[in-house]
Amino acid sequence: MTIDELVRSGSSVRFTARCTAATARCLGCGMSARRVHSRYVRRPADTAVGGQPMVINLQVRRFFCDNSDCGKKTFAEQVEGLTFRYGRRTVHVQRALEQVALVRGGAAGERLATRLAMPVSGSTLLRLTGRLELPAVPAVEVLGVDEFAFRRGRKFGTILI
Repeated sequence: MTIDELVRSGSSVRFTARCTAATARCLGCGMSARRVHSRYVRRPADTAVGGQPMVINLQVRRFFCDNSDCGKKTFAEQVEGLTFRYGRRTVHVQRALEQVALVRGGAAGERLATRLAMPVSGSTLLRLTGRLELPAVPAVEVLGVDEFAFRRGRKFGTILI
């Protein structure tokens, strides 16, 4: 990746860069590709710098996949540690928002994320928690059963502890 320009404009910091690797690896089959299909600009959201929003203009390329067995005809290159497929945020912002979502979630997480200069809706934070991988659960050694009433004499429930 080559940095073309780093400018402070108004209330934001503008960062312009482009990918310069000679090849890219296809996400479908893993083969290296050299033939460039096209170029386009991605603008992933990034964290604030010194309290000012960071605007990233990243020029990426689409490559042809020359493997006839691969289902993908073209694919976009990804910058390791910065972008991911279909991502509108950098990897760093995505991980930070996942942590905010786990701690606060919903409307409270939305307010915290806005204060951290990463504005996002509460619904998006809840969606992020749904996409996270669950930690491995150890095998159950002891199981307790308890019965209780939601309404006295009307609705009953059972809980496994």
